[in-house]
Amino acid sequence: MQPQQGGNRKAFFIENRVGNFEIIIMKDTKNCSETRYFKATYSCDNYSDIYIGDCNEVQRKITENSTLEAVSFEAKATCNEYLYFVCWSDDGGLNGLLAELHGSNTVFSGTHAKWEVFATGINFRDHITRPSEKLVNAELKKAHCKKWKAVTKGPNNGKRPFRTYKEIDTAAHFIWFDSGKDSSQGAPFQGFNHDEFLIFRFPISELFTKECHDCKHDCECVDDCHCSVCAETIEEERKVLKTEALSKTFLIKGKENNSRRCKTPYSEETCSMLDLPTLEPCFYLHWGDGKRDQLETNDSEVLYITACNPYGNLRFRGLTITNISIVPKGGRGNTIISGTASATVSQSVDIQTPIRTLEKENATIVSQLNNTIQLIPNRLIQLGDLCGCACASQALHLSLQNAKPQDYEILVDYCIDQIEINQDNTGKTRFPITVIKS
Repeated sequence: MQPQQGGNRKAFFIENRVGNFEIIIMKDTKNCSETRYFKATYSCDNYSDIYIGDCNEVQRKITENSTLEAVSFEAKATCNEYLYFVCWSDDGGLNGLLAELHGSNTVFSGTHAKWEVFATGINFRDHITRPSEKLVNAELKKAHCKKWKAVTKGPNNGKRPFRTYKEIDTAAHFIWFDSGKDSSQGAPFQGFNHDEFLIFRFPISELFTKECHDCKHDCECVDDCHCSVCAETIEEERKVLKTEALSKTFLIKGKENNSRRCKTPYSEETCSMLDLPTLEPCFYLHWGDGKRDQLETNDSEVLYITACNPYGNLRFRGLTITNISIVPKGGRGNTIISGTASATVSQSVDIQTPIRTLEKENATIVSQLNNTIQLIPNRLIQLGDLCGCACASQALHLSLQNAKPQDYEILVDYCIDQIEINQDNTGKTRFPITVIKS
């Protein structure tokens, strides 16, 4: 066996039994595992926790911030790791993350394609209750199935409506996630719950592009939802075919291809997001034991909540109601009566518990002294899979004891593991080629 060296790679020529030679390229991983120091200055409106981890999970917390002031820190990480910003707002004022990162290269927030964001849909709204490391890692598992999104770029540092941060370069831009649910002119940087909390991440390798040139993240471009026994072999063969295809000189685009969507294959511009309509189940609430039945201040009722899939050609997989809350009608800024079992607190007491709603209710959780409303169960109601044009129901128990007589609304938070569209599709394309005489 004879090694040949060049740069950071080594090639070993190994003779096999039939006299052929197999070439194995081995990467020098010393640079990839070496610890490197970097600096960062950032501000997140309103709250943030900063972690370092690999592409699968966060592993160590660096700092946290609950003010609008800029925070600077120094940390160390390897080429294979990520810097994670876990951010959430108070749903009012302004939203935005502004960061300046320094390694061997300087990278400003919002100006680099490697920034990614994942919206968890779990709404934290203050600094007292923060997403735990366990919860963050649970959400990262969902993000791995190709659900990372590009960040939305906003004004640069010093531009209105944001304040100026003298500690951060004026070339840095605010970034956030746009849920598409806020139609106001300032979206997504105007105060609003954009499916928060949010997880932003940036690869450390981009701060040391020369030193980390040959380093790859272990889960890069891997769909963790693909669990077949052939997955590893298929992935390796695809890499071989990719290399062989890119070695060819000419590239012809199919004539019937969508020219706006179809870019250079195996490049960063290959992928774009398809604008899909909002696909949601239909929800219904059943109650009443007769036409004269009413909900009274002291009452006990059995309700049924029903979810229906109105589409015949798709399936909702893993439909779960995560939380149910009861809110005085009229909404924004009013008192919320929590659906929590045995929720009994005074009007003057503010219980710092995260509310997870799909609405943009700007409210705090309080209950009323001696006025109790209980809805059981109030969370994690598993409705399972909804096939096309199917429905599923769940019983709820509503208990009212000296409740204030007024109009209320029941808010329902839910999540869907996966939406499957069952649609056959066929098509044709053409590749023009020219054959000349030999």
